[in-house]
Amino acid sequence: MRNTIRWGILGTGWIAGLFARGLRELPDARLVAVGSRSRQSADAFAREHGATRAHASYEELVRDAEVDVVYVATTNNAHRDNCLLALEHGKPVLCEKPFTLDAAEASAVVEAARARGLFCMEGMWMHCVPVMRELESLVRAGAIGDVRMLTAQLGFPVEFDARHRLFDLALGGGALLDLGVYPLALALRLMGSPTRISSQAVLGKTGVDEQCTILLEFPEGRQAAITTSIRNRTPNDATLMGTDGMIHLHEPIYRPETLSLVRAARQGGARTASRVRGYAERLGLERLAQHPRVRDVRELLQLARTQRVTRRVLGNGYAHEALEVMRCLREGLKESPLMPLDESLELMRTVDAIRREWARQGRE
Repeated sequence: MRNTIRWGILGTGWIAGLFARGLRELPDARLVAVGSRSRQSADAFAREHGATRAHASYEELVRDAEVDVVYVATTNNAHRDNCLLALEHGKPVLCEKPFTLDAAEASAVVEAARARGLFCMEGMWMHCVPVMRELESLVRAGAIGDVRMLTAQLGFPVEFDARHRLFDLALGGGALLDLGVYPLALALRLMGSPTRISSQAVLGKTGVDEQCTILLEFPEGRQAAITTSIRNRTPNDATLMGTDGMIHLHEPIYRPETLSLVRAARQGGARTASRVRGYAERLGLERLAQHPRVRDVRELLQLARTQRVTRRVLGNGYAHEALEVMRCLREGLKESPLMPLDESLELMRTVDAIRREWARQGRE
């Protein structure tokens, strides 16, 4: 594989433009071509982002011998067909999330990539940014003890427009596929495969899930609570809780740069706690503990016990998933250890199971 990786972008929408800007952060990456169903759109994108060639069809792009790898940036409903098109023409693929609409489509792409021995990765950029390596390292080192619970949420208020892709069922719209896959991917990465899934969704006028809550159970009693919405703002962060502390992954969860680690000493048992409360009451310490100044000091001590880690992303953050793809291509890897295909499959199986829950409740 050459030193400079030559990229082709399949699609000319908003995400395609963000990715093109992300590539500018990498001196060993070059955007050489873009493909669109429209000549006019391809030409305009190429002019704006400096692509050498503009193709008036996706087929022309994947046949371009100067393209080393294709980034699929079309709407969710087209990901499977566009990935298969690129793979059939021998091109490695980075596919924007969600990987596909469901697990059956994801399996088709994974099987095609593996059968042809071609690299393929879902563009879950959250998993590629530097602070995620810090998070996983802290968890592996037992910084918060035994991980027990996770809360994660991602939501933005989007003005309703039945023609917008987010509200269009045919284009794979809805909160779960577009935003919910981020907190879901985080839960699966940190806790494994869920053993039980429950969920409730609010469906809008066009039939897409506009907001939903998801409860996941994992082996050994671990749990995750997830919320996602395209009609309201949520904190857009995550908190991982363990027996010895917790880690707060600051917003935005899809491209985090900062985490806070809070270590917490385990409390004594009920008998010990009762004995301590009794001593405190006799000494008048309970009232003292509620004094505003004392509470201020306690908050300062809590802050002092918090370890904050920040790892800035390059540019708009998209460079990191491109970097991972380029590293894998140069090393001859067919899958990325940062976002393995089996993890993309498990994510889509979980999405399917969530939808089955909605169907069981008569909400799909």
